[in-house]
Amino acid sequence: MSCCGQGRMALKTSQAATATAPARTWPGVQARAIPPPRAGVPLRYLGAAPIVVRGPVTGAAYSFAGSRNTQPVDARDLPGLLKKGIFRSGG
Repeated sequence: MSCCGQGRMALKTSQAATATAPARTWPGVQARAIPPPRAGVPLRYLGAAPIVVRGPVTGAAYSFAGSRNTQPVDARDLPGLLKKGIFRSGG
């Protein structure tokens, strides 16, 4: 006759094995750690057509369109986005 504690122990062992399993990798794809978010800095899009751009540091997607021409962006992405020439800092 088995004890119910053995079932709990088996579950813990199974969960621990799952938690420590190595991350899946694909050939030719380099893993990139996503840095923690920082305070948003207003960025104004100068164009008229809707656009989605990726932050060069964080990889975050920023969407600008119509009345949403000003969006908060991660401060680390700001310098790279300003280099594009279609944005201005501030609201």
